[in-house]
Parts: sequence; structure tokens; C-alpha cells
Amino acid sequence: MRSRPVEDVTIGDITSAADVGHGSFYLHFRSKNEVLIPVVRAAAERWDEALQKALADCRDPAEVVGLSTRHMGRQITGDPLWRWTLRHSGMPIDTLRNAVGRFAARDIGRGLLSGRFQVPDLAAASSFLFGGFVAGLLTSLDAENPEQAIDQMAELLLRTMGLPLDDAARIAHQPLPPLTLNGDRT
Repeated sequence: MRSRPVEDVTIGDITSAADVGHGSFYLHFRSKNEVLIPVVRAAAERWDEALQKALADCRDPAEVVGLSTRHMGRQITGDPLWRWTLRHSGMPIDTLRNAVGRFAARDIGRGLLSGRFQVPDLAAASSFLFGGFVAGLLTSLDAENPEQAIDQMAELLLRTMGLPLDDAARIAHQPLPPLTLNGDRT
């Protein structure tokens, strides 16, 4: 699906590449867009692993969430398949959240336990924050300066979790630590 525009890929292309029949495809997926769910999940797992290594010495849960948000935003908006998924797949936000949201929930949960974040309900906050993250990414795709838009989104998300304005701004605009992903530093 990365070799050409996703909208040009047919189910026949997918079944041929996977060496399975159409019937087998439909036992597991209802549409080609559903094929993206395991792809999204696998990418999120790789990115989370890299982020956990890059931020292993970071003790502030707000910095972990802020820096992770900024790195993930850059990874997602820099990848044509992810950009297409966000703009055109029609994948429900709950499906996306189920594929990648457990990492954010883990880090937000740590912030709540430490008292760094102040939200009345983790489930509601997680849902709201993930929706804001997706909307922020979509906005950044058309922004004059996408990285700046991602950083501003991270600042807003941190403020939503109860961080003071100056703290959220500092975290959202500090230099990003390097991230090693698939042998490449970003």
C-alpha cells in the first residue's frame, strides 16, 4: 500500500501480494481500509518502543506525553500512508484509538497517578485528548508550518490535562530528543 496511492490499491492487489484468495480476505476484513488497522497498530508499537527508549531518563510524565505527542505527530504527518489514513480512510476514531491509544493512556495514567495531570475522568479525558490529537494532526497537514502546528497542539493537550500555561509551553517547544526508528535517527 506504500508503493502507490492507497486509493489505487485494490483488494485484488492486496490478496495477490499476500498470496490469499478474496474469500480469505473477507474472513478477516470488510474492506481494504480495515487492512490499515494492523498496519497502524504495528507502526504505533514500533514508535512507542523507540519513544520509550528515547525518553527512558525522563521522570516528568508531562514531558513524556508532550515529547511523545510531538514525535508521534511528526512521524504520522511525515508518512504518506498515515496521511492518507487520516484524511481519506473513513476509519472511525474509536478504531484508531483502539489501535494506538493504549500508549497515550499508559502515559496519561502515570501523570494522573503522580498528580502531574488533573482530569476528572481518565476514559473521558483519553477520548477527548485522542480526538484533539487527530484533529490537530489533520490541521497540521495543511498548516504553513506543520511542526509548529504540532507543537501548539501538544501545548493545548498538556493544558487540557491541567498543566500551567508556562509549563505546557516550555514542554511543547523545547528541543526534541533524537529518536531512533528502524535504525534511522529522526
